[in-house]
Amino acid sequence: MRRSRQFLSLPVITLEEGKQIGRIRGLVVNHQTGEVAALLVQRGNIFREQKVIPYPRVVSVGNSALTIQKASSAERIASLPQILTLVKDNIQLKGSRVITENGTALGHVVEYMIDPATGKIKAFEISGNPAESLWKGKSFLPADEVRTIGKDVLVVRQGAEETLKRDDGKLAEGVKSIKDTTNRFVNKARQLHSKMQGDEPEETLPEEEKEDTPPGKEPD
Repeated sequence: MRRSRQFLSLPVITLEEGKQIGRIRGLVVNHQTGEVAALLVQRGNIFREQKVIPYPRVVSVGNSALTIQKASSAERIASLPQILTLVKDNIQLKGSRVITENGTALGHVVEYMIDPATGKIKAFEISGNPAESLWKGKSFLPADEVRTIGKDVLVVRQGAEETLKRDDGKLAEGVKSIKDTTNRFVNKARQLHSKMQGDEPEETLPEEEKEDTPPGKEPD
């Protein structure tokens, strides 16, 4: 996976002509499919017409350059109505607040990870602040947990906070303690329920006391 910022400023090289047609200036996100639909290409002078590369036309994304088959793979935005609509929608994932279905704030998006082979967004890097969310620090949220990508807010499924992971794969700080506390509460509730229902096993004497108790007499 690659972070979105790793795409920015990459030179775009054509395989057939062997020339550089510009650099990646931005990413166009399709909020309905959760993927990068196209890449914005800047050609030298800032006043020149901007072009886009539909992501399916990307051949490869390397550390030093992005390749496409030929120069005509990059087109004017006006000639691609669907991408033009997405550009006008102007969905900027970074900075979006992350809220669960039941209204719990998890923080805000600081970065997102992309599968370079498909353009699919695979995960979101989220920063939590104790003042606005139930945990702190940065963690990763799988894209599968996202229900809606909006202009200002990422709505995630209830319980998504339990999937937040740090770089080392551990649960995000604060989330683990909350999960442990919840588990203890559930276990206590189950024990109380069993006691009220009379499901607790009767206390039995230790084997030693049983042996010392004469037949027909109750233990002291």
